[in-house]
This record gives sequence, C-alpha cells and structure tokens, in this order.
Amino acid sequence: MSQLRIYLLGPPAIYCGDKMVSVPRRQARALLFRLAVRMRPTPREHLCFLFWPNQSETKARRNLTHLLTHLRRALPDCDDVITGDDLVTLNPELVWSDSSEAERRIVHYGQQPHDNALEEVSSLFRGVFMAGFSLPDGAEFENWLLLERTVWERYYLRALELLVESHIDKSMYEHALGYAQRYLAVNHLDEEMHCRLMELYAATGNRAAALQQYRTCADALGRELGIAPLQETKALYLTIMNGSLTPASALEPRHLNMLIPEGHVYPLSPPDVESIESTTQEPALAYAA
Repeated sequence: MSQLRIYLLGPPAIYCGDKMVSVPRRQARALLFRLAVRMRPTPREHLCFLFWPNQSETKARRNLTHLLTHLRRALPDCDDVITGDDLVTLNPELVWSDSSEAERRIVHYGQQPHDNALEEVSSLFRGVFMAGFSLPDGAEFENWLLLERTVWERYYLRALELLVESHIDKSMYEHALGYAQRYLAVNHLDEEMHCRLMELYAATGNRAAALQQYRTCADALGRELGIAPLQETKALYLTIMNGSLTPASALEPRHLNMLIPEGHVYPLSPPDVESIESTTQEPALAYAA
C-alpha cells in the first residue's frame, strides 16, 4: 500500500501514490487535516470541542466515533488512523504530511543551522495554510484554522528572511533578491524588507528597479495604512537616486539565527504511537448525516 500524503501548506490535497484521495464529507476532511498538521496524538476532548463545542460530552464523543468511522472508510487503509480511549492520531508509518515534515526540518535547523534546512522548509510552502478550506458553522475550527495560518505564515516568512541575510553574507545578491521578492509577495507591508530589496536592486546594478521599489512601498503603506515611509526609507531612496549606493557597495548582513519567531517554542517530535494504540477498534458505525 502506498503512503498517504497530505498537503496542507497551500490548498489542501490528499494523495495515495499518484492518485488523489476523495474524502466526501467536509467535516471528515477537517478532522483528517487537524490530525495531520503535526502528526501528534490529539485528545478526544479537544476534537470534541473543536467540532461540537455546544453539545454534551457524551453526544460529542459519539459524534466523534461516527466521524472517525466515516474517515476510516474513506481512506485507502483503515490503519491510517490510530485511536485510543483518550487520544487519536495518524499512523506515521503510513501517513505523511508536508506540515509535519516542515516542522521536523524547523527542529533540525534549530539544532544545526544551515541554509539547506531553510531552503527545504521554504520549498514545502505552496501558499496560505489550507487555502480555500473552511468549515461552515464550525466556529471553533475556524478559530483554530486562523491561528494555524498565522503561525505557518510566520515560519515561512522567517525562513525567507534568514535566507535573504545568509545570501547577503555570502555576497550572493541575486539569490537574496529572489527570496526578498518571495517575502514581499506574502507580506507587502513590511517596510524593512522593501528597504532590503531596494538595497539588493542597487547592489546588482538595477537602480531603476530600486527606485521603483520605493514607490511600490510608499504606495502600499499610503493606500492600506495611511502612513508615509519612515525617514530612514526616504534617506535610502535619496542615497540610491544620488548614485551613492552602487554594485561596488558591500551590503552588511543582519545576523539572525532563530527560525522560530519570537514568542514561539520549538515544536516537539511526535511521541511513540504504540503507547496510545487502543486494543479495541472503533465500532463499525456508519456516520449519520
């Protein structure tokens, strides 16, 4: 049996081999995606609150049992899902997710900083976390989804920021320029990165693009925030316009060494799923719509 592969760092998709897997019920897909994000055991209590916050514990747990049964039947292998009395997880030997892989590489970078790890992390992102997916009438799930989108965007932007500075440190300005452009494609209101891109354009001999980048920055800040660029940004614009910043000018890298944004903690590796595997399976009940 081919490995089940779940993609969440962009529009969500489920594959087994080269075939897309269909999980017809939206709520079952939401459950699968929630379990796949970090591939760690999740308390039933949490899942019940996420999907049925206003129902009694007994009814919510029964609904979860039905939903798990529906999910198992929709997946290629019923062993993809492991259930215990209190915890639910996906089988890491049968299931892979891009977000859990990104998390693993983030941990690796924290232990041994290297550009390869950063490039691997950034390459996994295809867009906004679970782009285009929602759960109508699922307020708690939507709250969770909003938080996760914020967290994963911060990871992605931090990886790009570190790559920009690392390549500047190596005087690989063309590479740094590409990472800065990718950063601003996501967060176009980051004035500091606009300045970095202006410097990179000037350092690679593209003075016209550097000056245009200032205008792009000023337009975005004025239109969306109602503010003008900082004096430092205006000073950089004048420096480039006067020809003082040229391809011969060396850029100073900002030394950043943390991939995890401030206020976050390093993710933990998944525990051994055998410790939570139940000796009994979920009852074979059809999910009631």
